[in-house]
Amino acid sequence: MRAVQVTDIGHIEVREIPLPTPRAGEVLIDVLACGLCGTDRHIVRGEYPSALPRVLGHEFGGRVRWSPPESSWSPGDLVSVDPNISCVDCADCRAGRVALCPDRYALGVDTDGGLSEVVAVPESQLFRIADVDPLHLAFVEPLACCLRGMDLAEFHGGESVAIVGGGVMGQLVVQLVARAGASRITLITRQAAKRQLAERMGATDSYAPDDATVLERTFDVVFECAGTLDSVEQSLTLARRGGSVILLGIPPEGATLPVSPFTLVVDELRVQGSFLNPLTQERAAELVGEGVLDLTPLVSRVLTFDEVEQALLNEPAGGDIKYVVQPTRDEDPTS
Repeated sequence: MRAVQVTDIGHIEVREIPLPTPRAGEVLIDVLACGLCGTDRHIVRGEYPSALPRVLGHEFGGRVRWSPPESSWSPGDLVSVDPNISCVDCADCRAGRVALCPDRYALGVDTDGGLSEVVAVPESQLFRIADVDPLHLAFVEPLACCLRGMDLAEFHGGESVAIVGGGVMGQLVVQLVARAGASRITLITRQAAKRQLAERMGATDSYAPDDATVLERTFDVVFECAGTLDSVEQSLTLARRGGSVILLGIPPEGATLPVSPFTLVVDELRVQGSFLNPLTQERAAELVGEGVLDLTPLVSRVLTFDEVEQALLNEPAGGDIKYVVQPTRDEDPTS
């Protein structure tokens, strides 16, 4: 079968690799859609830890191809895959801090992932999803990460919200906070096309980062969704006294910026990192399956394996939100 593999930093190849042999407790999945993520670019550039060579892809889903006897899954089941696998027994896992599990590993990062025609996945990582556009399977994992950020923000509705970054995470958070009853939703990003899209998604207004109007305003909750040092720095200036900043974007490993501890203390700012999607994948699969979010406009390009290299080695084209790779066609064996 074919798969997209990072062979070394800066080097990506489409390779023929053996069909995976499932271990105990695993099923085989025909991958129908796999999203490309900023983390994938960081891995290719050597900015995020990953043991190479590696088949990328952690935002994926598909149909069960094979399941063992007495499995709760059957061939043809449409599933979303939670790529983050924890030990379930450590102190962090028992306390619900699954993302902090010291033995956690991730498909597409620490072991081979979804940029492959077929993947072996532990049954524990599968979540059933309603019959949806296969491309929408690529949104479940990033949506789960956004839901985690919403939980950490302790969002109750009525808050004024700023969202810094107009990529897929930012556009999803716009829709989530709108559904949750935010009083005002401001999207901040450099690209006009992304600002216009956010206002169609539910933002009440949008601005470029250097717009004087937004520089004069403060918000109850700020979601940082871009993962750049500039966006993190600006996010810290946008929260009101006593407000919250939720960091959803992932900057390059080792990147640092100056922070004023005095300001954090006297303004009683809460700065909260939000890593991965612990305990939210099922909720995300349900939301995608219900069709209550507008996902189709977020798909900028549908790629083949042969187009992945250039998509990851280059920055996304202006205005592009999400690139989705389709390894296989959707052919439900039960239909």
